Amino acid sequence: MGGWWPAAFMFALANLSTPAVSAEIGVAMVEPSGFTALLRDGIQSYAKSLPDCSVRFAYAPQGEGEKQVEQIRQFIAAKVDALVVLPADTTTNATITRLAQDADIPLVYANNGPREDWFAGRVAFVLSNDLVAGRLQMRKLAQMLDGKGRVAIIQGPPSHTASALRTQGAKEVAAAFPGISIVAEGVADWERKKAAALVAGWLAHGTAPDAIVANNDEMAIGAADAVDAAGIPTDRILIGGVDATPDGLRAMQHKRMAVTVYQNAGLQARRAIDDALKLVRHEPVQQYDWVPFELVTDRMSTTHFSR
Repeated sequence: MGGWWPAAFMFALANLSTPAVSAEIGVAMVEPSGFTALLRDGIQSYAKSLPDCSVRFAYAPQGEGEKQVEQIRQFIAAKVDALVVLPADTTTNATITRLAQDADIPLVYANNGPREDWFAGRVAFVLSNDLVAGRLQMRKLAQMLDGKGRVAIIQGPPSHTASALRTQGAKEVAAAFPGISIVAEGVADWERKKAAALVAGWLAHGTAPDAIVANNDEMAIGAADAVDAAGIPTDRILIGGVDATPDGLRAMQHKRMAVTVYQNAGLQARRAIDDALKLVRHEPVQQYDWVPFELVTDRMSTTHFSR
């Protein structure tokens, strides 16, 4: 057997699976609602399914970045093994990244985060391309309008990257159709009631669009509520959302929304945890781990997208 046994032994050792590492992950995120609630639930259930993995959550209201920074400091002081962050305010992302880098703690941004070419240290991003979501949504609505009509846009928080990119994508597609004009824009901060009030104001002042493009399903449902309250027939104004949440899918089934775009909360959750654990073990990961969007229309079975 002589000379080949050590080489074979070393080959076998090299191909053994990496042993599990007991890890506690601190998850700092916006207060869960709609899609972010699905993401929170996905992180929690997936972590429970893994041996030697636990998660701790801390929540901050949208826009309260300083509160989230303090939560990150507390996680670091508690010596968590990794951080998963759904930013509350993009203006504090640089501070969060620096804190993680200085402490040499793996950091995974999920669903939203900085958009830069490269980060030092163990930093990764699990994202869907929000520019694509806006393009998919607007292109389908433009087709349903036969390339002509008046469009209104409901945006999420101005500081949120997803809101900016989804709006940009929708406007890029709208600009390619000479017969489509954008007649109104407003911010509703991802919230159903704010969107309903915004659209009610448009309708009361005589702005009656042919389609409403909302940056998420919650705001799309709020728009549908306002249209219903005004006594306008369901098919008179086409409404589009993003996320394909359970409420959004029900609105599709009841013809209150014409289109949504599926954002896979479960896959984002799993990849965020998997990437965090790999970084804990000093294994390589893609710095940008993209999760695809998928168009959902009234011609498709919404059962496929149910949670």
